[in-house]
Amino acid sequence: LKVRGTEIQQRICELLVEAIGPYAQPRIGAEARENLRVGPDHAVGIAGDYFGLRKISIYGGTNEIQRNIMAKMILGL
Repeated sequence: LKVRGTEIQQRICELLVEAIGPYAQPRIGAEARENLRVGPDHAVGIAGDYFGLRKISIYGGTNEIQRNIMAKMILGL
């Protein structure tokens, strides 16, 4: 569940970044944001979310390690 969940979550966010394109800017301070506002409101911060979601597969145990654990359990090694 962890492996598929993180892969799906990361892929959805990757698709958002691709769809929004250059408007997927990282979050910046509120004062600077008002001066640098470009694109729709829902696009602000998508890049930051994307980079934040990349770490999920690392701090929860890499997906490769999780797959090895599942293979050992299934094969009884």
